[in-house]
Amino acid sequence: MAPYQELEKKYSEFVGTKYGCATNTGTAALHLALEALKVTEDLPHDAQVIVPDFTMYASGLACHYARLQPMFIDCDDNLLINLDELEKHFNMAVNIQKTKVIMVTHVYGRCVDMDRVRWIANKYRCRIIEDACEAQGAMLPKPELRKDKMVGSFDIGCWSFYRNKIVHGEEGGMITCDDEDLINVAQDMKNMSFGDKHNYYHERIGFNYRMPDAQANLALLSLSKVNKNMLTRHKMCELYNGFIKPEYQMPNNRKAVWVYDMKHNNPDKVVSELNKRDIVARHCFKPLSTQPLFNHWRVSKNARYYSENVFYVNVDPNEHIDIIRKKAKIINEICDEYV
Repeated sequence: MAPYQELEKKYSEFVGTKYGCATNTGTAALHLALEALKVTEDLPHDAQVIVPDFTMYASGLACHYARLQPMFIDCDDNLLINLDELEKHFNMAVNIQKTKVIMVTHVYGRCVDMDRVRWIANKYRCRIIEDACEAQGAMLPKPELRKDKMVGSFDIGCWSFYRNKIVHGEEGGMITCDDEDLINVAQDMKNMSFGDKHNYYHERIGFNYRMPDAQANLALLSLSKVNKNMLTRHKMCELYNGFIKPEYQMPNNRKAVWVYDMKHNNPDKVVSELNKRDIVARHCFKPLSTQPLFNHWRVSKNARYYSENVFYVNVDPNEHIDIIRKKAKIINEICDEYV
């Protein structure tokens, strides 16, 4: 078994699905999932894909690459797709006809209510794609199963193994699913659609999305340490919760701790000053509806607001408590100075 195949087996077991398809990036996983759905579900060229407006650019790009129509839905106060707005989307008959896929993103370790998403998807006969790159290992309670269920296992999960993720290599991605037909199509398409015969006759569009074994080995090593990594990250989150002033904290409902996000009315200045002091800080997402590629006629109100008020700092499981305390002190000082 090649390393990438071992990763497919072990990561799908970790998530709780039957199958996995390794790719070279998380963006490729999202795109490939949509391309495979176009085959298995016979999606029309004008099919709509629900995409959160507050998410990483890759989600919108995947739809663009697949030549499908993204339909942006605003976020709620947890930065997650607003499910009330999602349901309103289906008030129009044309949307009921054309919307075939609901993509959700578990943002900064907070998790979308997947039971409600599945209810909506079943009602309107849609497939679900979970962009779970920022919530690796996050569990949602499922009392009827007498156990928790991991994000990325509710239909089609897409993952990134970029070097800053909880489970990581330098790069890489994965599709997890119980749908054998979809995985088989994805496995073929990621390999230039050579097919079983490998006779240089390609029956459909294909992509060079294969994962190198060197990256698979790095991800396997990281996966072997995931439980300790996740526990450490949760402890670090609690330390930040204790050190950061309440007025700068975001909701403490992270199911996984990828980064530690905060709010401030001048995040540009805060991020700039933190980086000057060698504290890794980043702006949050800008709404997809504001990106030049999409140039949407309507920008989501909440997504715009939070894009202008949220920032985050890196979470490094190797940092000592004294370093976290020092970083938190500087964060509070800078936030106070530029409020």
